[in-house]
Amino acid sequence: MAHPRTRKLRAAQAAAPPSPSTTPQQALSVPEIRALSNLLERYKFSSRAGVTFNGKRDTYQALGYLTEVTLEHMRQRYERGGVAGRIIEAFPKATWRGGGELIEDDDPEVETKFEKAVGDLETRLSLWSVFLRADTLAGLGQYSTILIGAPGKLDEPLTKVSLDKIAYLSPYAQQETAIQTWDEDINSPRFGLPLTYTFRRRATSATASARVNFERLVHWSRVVHIAENLLDDPVYGQPRLLRVWNLLDDLDKITGGGAEAFWLRAHQGFIAQIDKDAEIDPTELASIRDNLEEFAHQMRRTMGLRGTEVKAMGSDTANIGPNADAVLQQISGATEIPKRILTGSEMGELASTQDTANWNVRVLDRRKEFADPHVVRAFIDRLIGFGALPEADYEVKWPQMENMSEAEKAGVAMQWAGINAQYGGVVVTDAEIRDHCLGLKPLDNPPPPPPGLQPQPQASAPGAPPPEESATTPPAKGTSKAPGKAGDGAQPQQQTQSATPKAARRALAASFDEIDVPLPPTPPRKM
Repeated sequence: MAHPRTRKLRAAQAAAPPSPSTTPQQALSVPEIRALSNLLERYKFSSRAGVTFNGKRDTYQALGYLTEVTLEHMRQRYERGGVAGRIIEAFPKATWRGGGELIEDDDPEVETKFEKAVGDLETRLSLWSVFLRADTLAGLGQYSTILIGAPGKLDEPLTKVSLDKIAYLSPYAQQETAIQTWDEDINSPRFGLPLTYTFRRRATSATASARVNFERLVHWSRVVHIAENLLDDPVYGQPRLLRVWNLLDDLDKITGGGAEAFWLRAHQGFIAQIDKDAEIDPTELASIRDNLEEFAHQMRRTMGLRGTEVKAMGSDTANIGPNADAVLQQISGATEIPKRILTGSEMGELASTQDTANWNVRVLDRRKEFADPHVVRAFIDRLIGFGALPEADYEVKWPQMENMSEAEKAGVAMQWAGINAQYGGVVVTDAEIRDHCLGLKPLDNPPPPPPGLQPQPQASAPGAPPPEESATTPPAKGTSKAPGKAGDGAQPQQQTQSATPKAARRALAASFDEIDVPLPPTPPRKM
């Protein structure tokens, strides 16, 4: 026996009149055929969702789930749903917190032309804030876009532009950016990717009536396409709410139903039982009814009744906590957001610390696998191709301390300070520790280190030759204390470490990974 939805579709097809022969004026274009094909495939897929027992049971219909979730549904749930909004914003806010830095030269005292140009662009157009908004919008659908406001007609290719001519960077959601045409040349490097977009912006409410309304065809070279969770399609990603949509429905049922039950049962009801032997005329009966209604609506706290016994009804309310927690656990697992991060709870210091550590690892992975190659470099490389930025072999560096608590920052500061003692030289300076770990300004006149805090020689392995005396013996009086520099008769130290702190950092990179200590970053520049 066919499923009810299948029977309805067949009945509609049978009742439809035969279509006339297609004329050249009625022929569909390739984009229209592609759109209709996509709609048909989505309908076929959604019609099978939730159908079990060989078509005899439709769990989606029984449980009230949507068979097809539209962009409007996701936008409305994001705007009004607390947990849904957190799911959409959690990863973007953590990924772009503190911004980033584009580095071409590791020397903090050197600012290249590329770094200066990027710094001016970031200051003028709030580059990292635009990335955050576009990332958030991408989660509300299958993709989002950034429109590059460069001179020329929007529907014509952008081949060359100067940086100062880029007037704006505007992020758009999928609802406002429809793909119009595709590259169907199998020999093209952009085969299967969009060629043109249709940008539509409409006033959606009375408060937005003054908003600029327009509809324009835009060439792909003026658009940065952002999509996450790509699988078999390089254009359309996975919306962040789609996988947990049914769970969000379940959570609304539990919390909404629990709130309604509490509203109905928390204020206990009363039963007014009139004595069967009491003689009460209709006027007095109306007065009793008025007194009870005024008491129920908190218009009075006392009642004067004759021949009437008032009894309180039970008002036990159900505990929805375990049920809601079970759904939140599933949402947390599906979204890879720890439950304490998702809900903002800090119950249990050890568990909370572990959740924070796991969350920070996921954020770092997302920066490496998504934000760096598919957002930052996609935009910067586009500007380099236009000649707006000079050619550069750059690196995207992210702030490492933004997600740490004060206790974690102090712990890293202690570890960094211990590196100098273990290494026997200056790997990180006091100013770097104060700046990067503690967020403090360098001291104007730092005091000398207390006596007795000199680097200690490490124990030699059995059979190993003893270390050189010059590596552990304090400098003689009248000699320079700077490593590697000769004072009045000073002898060059014969240490095995690299000559510069930068080289020492590079040499110790592997050991940092082993002991889980963040590599001291280059002091930030003013962008």
